[in-house]
Amino acid sequence: MQQQHARILRATLLIFGVLLVALIFFALYWQQQQTSDIIFNYNGFRFQRDQAIGYKVQLYINNQAVPVSIHLREDPRTLENIPIIGDAQILRQKKQIYVTLDPFANLTGKTTIGALEIDAIIDNPYLFNIPVSSAFTKPYLNSTVKTCNDATVQEGIILLQTGETTHISVSDECIIIQGATEEDIIRASDRLVYTLLNIMES
Repeated sequence: MQQQHARILRATLLIFGVLLVALIFFALYWQQQQTSDIIFNYNGFRFQRDQAIGYKVQLYINNQAVPVSIHLREDPRTLENIPIIGDAQILRQKKQIYVTLDPFANLTGKTTIGALEIDAIIDNPYLFNIPVSSAFTKPYLNSTVKTCNDATVQEGIILLQTGETTHISVSDECIIIQGATEEDIIRASDRLVYTLLNIMES
């Protein structure tokens, strides 16, 4: 009788032991998954998610010992399906860049967010330090008018527009950021910025 109780006790302890180990492994896996969504490495760059600002990435500029943090809305892992047709790095050589759009295309403030994402990086004195100005493709409220036809070796044009697909294309000295929706324009704008920073490949 005592032997039977001992066997039952050993079996019970074994089952509890297996369940405990499984629970520990599950907890570690869950914690790792949670951490990978908050802090992760992408192409050698350390990213941290912030609920308020999107994603923060640390960059070492001009061989400085202390990294500089920049903030963008989008996770680069979600932008890999946005193609870039042509060499977007031509923007690095510009003396002035205009971000332009059609004032009569029924675009809202969402598209402006895409323009601000570009401006915050390209105009940053610690990064590219290239002046960025806004414009329209057609006369509107005495604003500057710029189209792709105005792009030169020294003056870059970035055109924001909606279309059937989401992609970035380079036409002569003009960069066209097209999104299927305005939200996609923001995503494609971040795709361009990550590419200029060499965080993502073209």
